[in-house]
Amino acid sequence: MDTKKPYLELDIKTYSNSNDAIIEEKRQVINEHSLELFINDERWMTFICSPTNLEELALGFLWNENVISDLHQVRSINLSPDLSKIEIKLDRLVKKPTNFHRTSTGIAFPRSETAAREMDGFSYPAKELPSLYNRFSEAQELHSLVGGFHSGGLSDGQTIQIIMEDLGRHNCLDKLAGAWLQAEHRIRPAILLISGRISSEMVLKSLTMGCRILVSRTSPTALAIEIAEKAGICLVGYMRSKQFHIYSHSEYLV
Repeated sequence: MDTKKPYLELDIKTYSNSNDAIIEEKRQVINEHSLELFINDERWMTFICSPTNLEELALGFLWNENVISDLHQVRSINLSPDLSKIEIKLDRLVKKPTNFHRTSTGIAFPRSETAAREMDGFSYPAKELPSLYNRFSEAQELHSLVGGFHSGGLSDGQTIQIIMEDLGRHNCLDKLAGAWLQAEHRIRPAILLISGRISSEMVLKSLTMGCRILVSRTSPTALAIEIAEKAGICLVGYMRSKQFHIYSHSEYLV
């Protein structure tokens, strides 16, 4: 797949109080990319994203917006050589949503065919969760190099199967969903690991990929907690090496 660097190396100046001087140096800076999405020749939206995994981003977006329920509904994907435009043809006519989940204030649960699979009797050792999240954090290459990137990971509890990084929180989860969709659901994640704030949209996207535990190093919103409680998702925030907060369905952690 065509790609561009998710960061640029620029000449900047830095002040150091150790020698009271302004010095010249090179620093990596996040590359903000614009990608137009066309569905069946109709322009839907423009992503502001990192210029990586763009097909996964578009596919995951369509999945999370309930536009597609199966990869076989996609007839073709065409990404322009300059990565500014992605055109997707579907096997049927679809109506452009009036609001997208990433921008809408209205929240609706996913339709039944995209709802999370049943996970009766599912549990995970609470003492192992910080170690799993630490492995996720250590794998965040772009954030470690440049800073400012968000990350998302899918895990079965043993390994972290997919990790995506992007300048946007929503983009990370859409990219994860797209990669999961491309794997034709052979990956069966139970835990969604994210780096940023847990919003209501994040909970819904966790649900569509079948994850029962959603973990972040920062806080959830009150609406996210409410939806997680109703949806049967264990919401974990403020993950640290020796403690974390559990906001819903603590019975999944033993």
